[in-house]
Amino acid sequence: MMPLEFLEPDKKIIYSTDYFSESYNHILYLKRALDDGSHKPKFYLSAASLINGEIIQQGHIYFYLDFDKKTSSFIGVKVLEEYRNMNIATLLIATWIDLCFNNGYDFLGTNPKQRKPFLIYLLKNYGFDIEDLALYRKRNDVIGIYRYQNLDDNNKLLLFKDKRHENIFINTNICKTDNYQIIQDTSDTIYLDEVIVPFQNATIQPIIYELRDYDKAKQKTKLVLKRHHK
Repeated sequence: MMPLEFLEPDKKIIYSTDYFSESYNHILYLKRALDDGSHKPKFYLSAASLINGEIIQQGHIYFYLDFDKKTSSFIGVKVLEEYRNMNIATLLIATWIDLCFNNGYDFLGTNPKQRKPFLIYLLKNYGFDIEDLALYRKRNDVIGIYRYQNLDDNNKLLLFKDKRHENIFINTNICKTDNYQIIQDTSDTIYLDEVIVPFQNATIQPIIYELRDYDKAKQKTKLVLKRHHK
C-alpha cells in the first residue's frame, strides 16, 4: 500500500479482506476524509460485509494522523446497533493500531474530548492510560466499568463516583445511543476497570489517554487479529 500521506482525499480503498466477525466476512476500507477546516488529516477505517447481495457498512472508526510528527489521535467509533456485541469495534481498534505501527506512527493518543466510557475501557485493554495514575483516586469524574456475572448479558454497566456526574451523563446522547446501564451497587456484577470521563461542562484540564504499554498493544493487537482472521 502507498504511504498514507499520499492517499487521495475522499477516495475509499480496500485495506483488507482477511477478517470476519461471527458469520460476517468483512471488507475493511480505508478512506482519507476531505479537510474539515482543521487542517488535520482525518481517516476512516470501516468494516463492511456482503449481505443479501449488497455491501453494508457495519461500523467504522476515525482518527487523525500527523504526517510530520508520526502521531495518531483516535477520535471515535460507531457500530450499527444490529451489529454490536460482535467485537467489530475491537477488530477496528486493533486494525488501527496495526496500521499505525506498520507505517511508523508510534505515538498514539485519544481526542481530549473523548467521552465514551466503554471505548476508553477498550483502549485501556491495548495499553492506553493517563500519565498520572493517582488521578483515579483524586478526581470525582471516575467511572467504574462492570458487566453482569451472566456472560450472556452484554449490557455495559457504569458505576459513577459522583452523583452529579451521573445526572449529567444520563442526559447525553452517548448514554442514550450506546445502551449504557447505570448501576448503584455491584451485586451480581464483575468489575472490569475504571476510567475518567470529564464532566460534560467541565472547565478543568481534559484527560488524554495515550498508548503507554507498547508490548501490551502489540500482543493484544496480534491476538485480536488472529482471532478474527479467516
